Amino acid sequence: MILRSQSGVQYQCVPRSASTKLAFQTGLLFLLSVVLSAGCVSKEQYEAEKIRGLNFQRLLTQVEKRADTLDTKLTHKDKEINKLNAQLKETKDKIAALESQNRDLTVELNALKEQNRLRAEQESIPDSSAPSKDSGLAKKMPLSEPSLSDPFMSEEELLKILDAQPK
Repeated sequence: MILRSQSGVQYQCVPRSASTKLAFQTGLLFLLSVVLSAGCVSKEQYEAEKIRGLNFQRLLTQVEKRADTLDTKLTHKDKEINKLNAQLKETKDKIAALESQNRDLTVELNALKEQNRLRAEQESIPDSSAPSKDSGLAKKMPLSEPSLSDPFMSEEELLKILDAQPK
């Protein structure tokens, strides 16, 4: 049988003989057996890999349990933190209220001290219409003694000074 190609060259096909067919089939069978034998493992290797896989599964289970435990602890700690933050806010609010109350009381105390000072000054000033013996004693009092207008004097010190003055 003669075949012609498009370029004008002629090819001749020779029928295959039985020996070439047998060699081809043998080669194909050999390649197939090599491929199949490469995919197989021994029973010992299979069992070892099976045990290894089971160990990995156990480890994975343990790690998952540990992760769940840690997640639970983390959630618990988050709740504690939120609770402590709420308590901190309440404490800060109480501190702010107490500071405000302290400022108000300080202002009130200073006003009372000023009133006390003014009252003490009014009581110590003699009337100009009625001369008294106190005016002479006031001149004799040394200047180094604290005056009644000292805003840092306690009530006890003021009472001692008033009691010490003759009437």
